[in-house]
Amino acid sequence: MNIDFSQIKFRASSWGNLLAESKEKGNPIGKTCAAELIKIYNQEVYGRKKDITTKQMDKGKLCEPEAIQLFSLLEGKMYYKNEERLENEWFTGHPDIVDEAVTECNDIKCSYELDTFMPKLIEEADKSYVAQLNVYHSLLGTQYGHIVYCLISAPMQILEQEKRSLLWRMDVVSEMSPEYLKAAEELTHLMTFDDIDPRERVIKIPVPRNDELIEKMKAKVPVMRQWLHDFHKKHMNLYPKTEEVV
Repeated sequence: MNIDFSQIKFRASSWGNLLAESKEKGNPIGKTCAAELIKIYNQEVYGRKKDITTKQMDKGKLCEPEAIQLFSLLEGKMYYKNEERLENEWFTGHPDIVDEAVTECNDIKCSYELDTFMPKLIEEADKSYVAQLNVYHSLLGTQYGHIVYCLISAPMQILEQEKRSLLWRMDVVSEMSPEYLKAAEELTHLMTFDDIDPRERVIKIPVPRNDELIEKMKAKVPVMRQWLHDFHKKHMNLYPKTEEVV
């Protein structure tokens, strides 16, 4: 099985793990980075990719169009979902929003609830998202960008899933039980936000271009390509392949 690992390009979403520092002095590939590289290896060699989904991720996908509309409304200009996957010599990526003049890019995140949205106002940008945005800056040549957290009401299918989970946890006689109806009403209130002013439902965290970080990522690419090559060689030589195994 011949694969040219020298041509592998690394996805923007992987760099939070790929940049993880090794605890072993002199070893550029730590456990977290190696685990991510093995996932990449499995996809490249065997076409296997495990898609991890959570209710938060499901909401993000379902609510992204509404979040982009809300962001456009507050910014006073129309943004559209970018449908083009980009790549260069080192990276691949799919930024959410690229402005028409290609001067900035923004990544949309839909918070699951108010209690996870509000802390973003005082938190620094997540390091994995900073790496992701800087991959986009490298791909686009942009200088500015934001992680845009939006508070969007849960769509009906997610709300109904949460209600079913609530019903199971409460172990009541039926969904018409008064205690369940009251709890379901409280749950709906917790997961819908149309009563909150739209101007209070978007938090932008700036992520400007960081050329030092981009160069650090570029410099790690050949190291990781070599690691994948060596890993593959080790894997292919577990047993001699001089004759067919039936």
